[in-house]
Amino acid sequence: MELKKESLKLSLSVVLALVFTILLIFFPRGGYYGEIPVELGDGGFPGFQLSLFLDIYKNNIIQFFQHIWEHKSLGGTMFSETSVEKELFRYYPKSLLVIVIGFVVSIIAGVYKGIFDYRNTYTKKNLLGNGTTWLFQSIPDFFIVIIAFYLAFYYLPMGLIFSNQNWYSFAAPALLVSIYPTMYVARMTCVSLLNQDGQDYIRTAFAKGFKVKQVINRHILRNSALDLIAHLPTIMMVVISNMLMVEYLTGYAGAGNRMFVALGGRQNTVGFGATTIEAGLVFGFALCFIATVLVVHVLKMLLLTKLSQKGA
Repeated sequence: MELKKESLKLSLSVVLALVFTILLIFFPRGGYYGEIPVELGDGGFPGFQLSLFLDIYKNNIIQFFQHIWEHKSLGGTMFSETSVEKELFRYYPKSLLVIVIGFVVSIIAGVYKGIFDYRNTYTKKNLLGNGTTWLFQSIPDFFIVIIAFYLAFYYLPMGLIFSNQNWYSFAAPALLVSIYPTMYVARMTCVSLLNQDGQDYIRTAFAKGFKVKQVINRHILRNSALDLIAHLPTIMMVVISNMLMVEYLTGYAGAGNRMFVALGGRQNTVGFGATTIEAGLVFGFALCFIATVLVVHVLKMLLLTKLSQKGA
C-alpha cells in the first residue's frame, strides 16, 4: 500500500514537473504587444493585450507538439543540419558522467565526513568537523568555483585542469559539483548519529565491550542508512543544480553549458527585442534531467521497500 502511494505521488510530481517545464519554456518572449486598446476590458493595459499574449502562448505549445507528432523529432537547433536528438546524445552523456561521479562522491565522502563530525562533536577537532561542514554550507557554490579558478590560474596548470581537450576534463567539474552535496550528506549523517546517541541499544553495545567504530558500523550507521536513502532524490537534485552552474562557470562542454546557449546566453551581438531560444533542445535537456531524478526516486523506493521487508 505504501509503495502504491509513493508511486502515485511520484507520477503526479513528474506530471507537474513536465507541465511547469512546458509552460516555462514556451512563455512568450515578446511579439504580443499590439495596438493600445481603447477599452481595456479584456484584462489588458496600455501597450499590452492579454488575449493576444494567451493566443501566442497557446500556439507556441500547440505548434511544438504538432511538430513532434508529424516529424517524430523535437526539432532542429541553431545549426541547420543538427537535430535536437544529436545535440542531446552529444552533450548529455558528458554531463551525466559529471552527475554520477558527483553523486557517488557526495554520498561516500559525506558519510565519512558525517562520522568524523559525530565522533569529534565534543572534542577540540569539532572545528575541523562541524565547523568546516557549516562553513562550506554557508558559502555560495559559485564563490567556491571562483576560488578554485583563482587557485588554478595562479598556482596550478589551469589548462590541464579545466581544458575540454583532455580525457579527464570531467574530473574538476565533478569534484566542484560534489562539494555542497557532500556537506549536506555530512550534516544529515551527523544529526542522524547524534539522534541515536545514548539510546538503550547503544549503551548495551558499549557495555558488551564493542569499540566506537564497531558500534557506529554495526548499529548506528545501519539505522542512519534509512534517512540517507530517503534523501537520495534531494541529493541528486542538488547535484544537478550545481552541475548547471559549474558547467557555465568552468566552460565545460556539457548539457548545462549547451542549455544556457540554447536559452540565448553567450550572445555575440547586442540587439533589441526578444532573444530566440532553442525550445526543443531546452525541453530535451529538461526531460533528461527529470528522467535522471526519476531513476533515483525509483531506486529510493526499491531500497526502502527491501530494507523495510528485512526489518519486518
